[in-house]
Amino acid sequence: MNLYPSLLSDSISELQGQIDSIIELSDITTVQIDVIDGIFADNITITPADIPLLNLGELKYDAHFMTVEPLDFLYELIAECDKSQVRACIAQVEKLSFQAPFLEEARQQQWQAGLSLDLFTPLSAIDDESWEQLDVLQLMSIEAGVQGSHFREQVFEKILEAQSHIAKLDHEVELIIDGGIKPELLSKLSKAGVQSITVGSALWTSADVIQTAETFLKG
Repeated sequence: MNLYPSLLSDSISELQGQIDSIIELSDITTVQIDVIDGIFADNITITPADIPLLNLGELKYDAHFMTVEPLDFLYELIAECDKSQVRACIAQVEKLSFQAPFLEEARQQQWQAGLSLDLFTPLSAIDDESWEQLDVLQLMSIEAGVQGSHFREQVFEKILEAQSHIAKLDHEVELIIDGGIKPELLSKLSKAGVQSITVGSALWTSADVIQTAETFLKG
């Protein structure tokens, strides 16, 4: 299973410590950096302008924008960051006025373009035309914005619906599940056809980060 460790904090030193704890694991090639503006959710993290302060080594990252108007933060990322380390840009649709410009701009940078749906946001929130430009679909299994929340089982219905929709497309779309995932959920997620997960608190609060990460990777 693809594991994308989730980095969610306003502290550069805390994030660097998390990166350092998993950077030697060869099976982890990408982390997800969460950007929250304090408006979309009651939390504040680093901004795209802060990302160059992190030493990511050879890791790539997905930028996950939980913000009002994610396109503005995408422009900041373009202006401030080393473009070669970005794998994907993923916007929460709930505060995204226009999906097509976000997806088009990400793709123009040769990045994967993604949309994320909060726990109670239906799949119908994705515009019909957006599916043709979509490289990544992320489904939140908690309410977006806070690490440490409990996994919500209703996401499995949305997983089935999303996979049915993706199967009708003429291109691949990576499906990522994000939030509250613990090792005991891996079997059920795997049986549901999930191949990529984003994990935060279950990693960073574990007694042995490496061993926990390896457990997720084997899932």
